[in-house]
Formats: sequence, structure tokens, C-alpha cells
Amino acid sequence: MRKKHPSPRQAAPVSKKSKKGAASPHRRKLTASDDLGALFSADQEKGGMQSFASALATGIPAATLAEILSDKEELPTPAQTLRGAIKSSPPPQEHIDLHGCTAAEAEIRTENFLTRALRNHLKTVMVITGKGIHSKEGPVLKDVIETRLKIMKDDGSILTYLWEKKDREKSGALLVYLP
Repeated sequence: MRKKHPSPRQAAPVSKKSKKGAASPHRRKLTASDDLGALFSADQEKGGMQSFASALATGIPAATLAEILSDKEELPTPAQTLRGAIKSSPPPQEHIDLHGCTAAEAEIRTENFLTRALRNHLKTVMVITGKGIHSKEGPVLKDVIETRLKIMKDDGSILTYLWEKKDREKSGALLVYLP
């Protein structure tokens, strides 16, 4: 383990006794006034760690880090392509049917539905817009919902969306893939 070099601004380290009575290594709690940039730049000047990430990686054994992350259910998944993410996604876990909604109602209901799905950690949902064959003006919801989904895809709220039958004109539902 490398030596710690306290900066002049740091307070004296606080030592704690373990349950067996032996003193543990000296540790000091960080306060709001501590400058992390100064702490890590002092390490760089002395040939120490290059970044917080590398300090963390070398300070915690890999097995322990994996245990911590898996306990918190935050174990990072390997990067995958969008096609791979779609292929590995489950069938729709929930759906919303927008039949009978006005364009404004459909947009609000869809946003609320997707927000709830994200909060519940769902991966695939279905948004049923209908084909618009009974509408006097033709299909309205398809355009409104597709526009909203494009915006959400651009801002990273969703991974992507696909028309259920792969053809917009033949389909009345969208599959939405969530991160």
C-alpha cells in the first residue's frame, strides 16, 4: 500500500479502534471544504495515481468490487450494439392502448407511461396507436407518437422504437426498447 501524503489543508487523521481493540489504518473523513482536485493532483505530482477511477480500481480488489456492485445490482453490462440489445430484449412487458385519445392526450399518456416503465426497470413496452382507419382525417396518433419517440430517442430516454409489423402502414403499434 502506498504512503499517504496529507496536504497542509488537511486536518489530522482520525484513528478508530476495531472491535478487537487494534488500531485501524489512519483515515480521515472528507468534508465539504476538501478540494478533491488538490488531493489527487498532489498524488500526480508525486508520481501516484492518475485519476480517481484508477485510485478506486487499485484500492479495491476486483472480487470485492464485483461483490459490492452485484449487491447493489449495478454491475455494469458489457457494451452491446443496438441490434444486440433489441435481440436480447424480452417481449413487451406492458402496453398502453391509445385508441380514442386526442393527439395531445396520447402524447401525455405515452410520456407518463414510458416514464413509469423506466422507473420500473422495464426493457420493452408496446404503444398501441391504432392504424387510424376509423379516423376522418386519417391516422393522427401514429405521427404524434412517432415524433415524440424520436425526441425521446435523441435525448437518450429510450434506446429505440420499431413498428410492430416492421411496416408503418400495416402496423398499429410500436415496440419501444428502454435502456
